[in-house]
Amino acid sequence: MTAELKKLFLCALSRREIEHEISMAETMIEIEGSCFPDCTFEDGYIAALNYVLGCQGSNVREEYEQLISERHDAETETA
Repeated sequence: MTAELKKLFLCALSRREIEHEISMAETMIEIEGSCFPDCTFEDGYIAALNYVLGCQGSNVREEYEQLISERHDAETETA
């Protein structure tokens, strides 16, 4: 390995924030299957790494919040 690969990497996100992202993604899978049917595994992998590097925001959060809002609205209508 080169010396550059051995450097310590620090992430601006906490472990809790990353675990929350995982939890949101798992919930979306349980409810919808995939909210990103047009994306490949590699697209998701790239998005996740860019999120951890701080190069882009969460792809999951907006979809998760919309999904939960829609479920809440549907439950309110049936109540």
